[in-house]
Amino acid sequence: MNGCYNTIKYTGLLCNLLYMLLGIGVMSGAGLGLQMAEPNTPEHTYFVKSLVLGGSICMIVMFGCYGMVANLLCVNLIFTMFILIALAAEYLQLHHYHSPSLRSPAGAWQQLELAWHGLDREPELMHQYEASQHCCGYNGADDYKRLHLLVPASCYQAAVNDTAQQIYPSGCLETLNRSQRYIQHRDKLYMWAIVGLEIFILLQTVALSVLLFRLRQRQRIARRQVPPGVRREPRSNHVSASRAHLLNDA
Repeated sequence: MNGCYNTIKYTGLLCNLLYMLLGIGVMSGAGLGLQMAEPNTPEHTYFVKSLVLGGSICMIVMFGCYGMVANLLCVNLIFTMFILIALAAEYLQLHHYHSPSLRSPAGAWQQLELAWHGLDREPELMHQYEASQHCCGYNGADDYKRLHLLVPASCYQAAVNDTAQQIYPSGCLETLNRSQRYIQHRDKLYMWAIVGLEIFILLQTVALSVLLFRLRQRQRIARRQVPPGVRREPRSNHVSASRAHLLNDA
């Protein structure tokens, strides 16, 4: 039982280390997002929640590692409750999942619409957007033809080995939609990775607590089986018996 207990204990410590790294990653991403998001926007609220989640994960991990290293049953049980609370909160977040809205005033949707509708006044804004996103027009290059405008140089891919330049096949609206889907998919996978790791850590902690409880029970039973008046340390008993034997011989 001791070997099984030590195996689960050290495996749990490694999993908690990985769990803390994920928490630090959440905080790092949220910190970068807060620098770009405007206050009182959905993006700002989303990144604040992520920052709180990452900080909570790090605190839970430190508490759990202390319980594992110190072999404290009560701390392991409290750590189990913390993991259950974190799982419940993350389940609700995944159930009502939404990534930062790109349609907010500070989002890329607003920038694209302003750049396209202001094409006649400030065409360089749309050209800058196309160059950065590798796209052409609002829905494609045909948008320029409908407006009786020449397709700008920002719609052309960079030439390689003096080959003919080609127009980007995707419009900026399609590119933005694809980027939004990628962000949502990435964030959701990251959240599911955290939830999966939490479930694994929860099972480890429960097993560790059960084994620790049984080991404590065995120690209590072993102490009760020692006859009264006899020391529990075998070496001390041997020395005491030797001294008693010498006194009897004298």
